[in-house]
Amino acid sequence: MRYCLLLISLFVLKGAKAQTLQLNLNHTVNGVPMALGNTTYLNAAGDTFNITVFRYYLSNFSVTDIAGNTIKAAPECFLVSEDSLNSKRITLKLPEGRYKGLSFMIGIDSLLNCTGAQSGALDPIYGMFWTWNSGYIMAKLEGTSPSSHLPGHIIEFHIGGYRAPHITQRIVNLTLPQTLVLKSSAKINLTADAYTWFNGISFRQVAGFMTPGTAADRIADNYQHMFSVKN
Repeated sequence: MRYCLLLISLFVLKGAKAQTLQLNLNHTVNGVPMALGNTTYLNAAGDTFNITVFRYYLSNFSVTDIAGNTIKAAPECFLVSEDSLNSKRITLKLPEGRYKGLSFMIGIDSLLNCTGAQSGALDPIYGMFWTWNSGYIMAKLEGTSPSSHLPGHIIEFHIGGYRAPHITQRIVNLTLPQTLVLKSSAKINLTADAYTWFNGISFRQVAGFMTPGTAADRIADNYQHMFSVKN
């Protein structure tokens, strides 16, 4: 499956040539490398489970320089999926500089949600769009667990909602462990740990949902903390 980019626009940098920052994403479950299929994991509630789908949107990227200034990258939207290696390599164009922080949004901003189904990374073909009224699924995790009472013991968490009171976009602010010197090109390795999704949640009580609501808000609060800088 090929994941395209949405809103690829010319990024004009005042007095600076655009440099390349590559983000390499790695998925884990409680520190164990994620593998789709029959690999068994354990959540904090003691439920065993496996994962068959792990997918989410990232957008609104920016960096913070050593003086504390925020520099926004071009307004691109990326669909990241465990089953697509290419989707886990994100390239940003930024001015040369020294940076101490990285920020981005998990999900799609409200404007794109209320515009309806679109193309590129937001094409409904990827199974991440509900309706014009409910908008996009910000993140999705599917699999099975013996603790689930749903048919086939499935677990199915589709996290969405862009209007109050159920808003599931989350901003991630990461401090880099050392100053990033961006000159020509640089890389940052990020880890996203799906274990964080289910803090305080047992599949015996909640095994899945596919609508905005309090349960989705709770998991969005959890997965806001799933990212860390590997090195």
